[in-house]
Amino acid sequence: MSSDQPTPLWYDKGLNFSCVPGCRRCCGGSPGYVWVTDEEIAGIAQLMQLSLEAFERLYVRTINRGFEIRKSLKEQRNYDCILLDEKGCSVYAARPSQCRTYPFWPELLDTEADWESEKNRCPGLGNGELHPAPKLVEILNTQKYKK
Repeated sequence: MSSDQPTPLWYDKGLNFSCVPGCRRCCGGSPGYVWVTDEEIAGIAQLMQLSLEAFERLYVRTINRGFEIRKSLKEQRNYDCILLDEKGCSVYAARPSQCRTYPFWPELLDTEADWESEKNRCPGLGNGELHPAPKLVEILNTQKYKK
C-alpha cells in the first residue's frame, strides 16, 4: 500500500542556529570555494567601490570543473575567505548567497548525521534561534547548486 503523504523531514520541528560572535569558522580554515554569481560580484564590487574588472582581478578566481566553469572568491594563504578580516566579513551587507544561507545547505540537511557532523565545526548549530522547517525548505529551494 503506497501513501500519498510526503516523507517527513528529519528536521520537521525546525533547527536551532545562531552565529557565535567572533567565531568565523564557516569563513575558512580549510580549502574550498565561495561560489559567486555575476550579480553578487557586481554588488560586492560596488560596496567596495571597485570596478568590476579590478574586483575580479583581485578577489575572484575561475574554476573549471570540467562540466562547468564557475567563479569563486579567492582564499587567503590560511584558506580563510579573502574578504574575511579581523572584524569578520568585510562585505557582510553584500555577502554571497552561499554565505547568507549557511548552515542551511543541502549537503548539511540531507541527513541528521550530516547536521550533527557539522556541529564539530560550527558551535552555533543546535543553539540559538529556532528556524522552522518551512523556512528551511524555502532557503533550500533558493539554492541553484545542490553540491
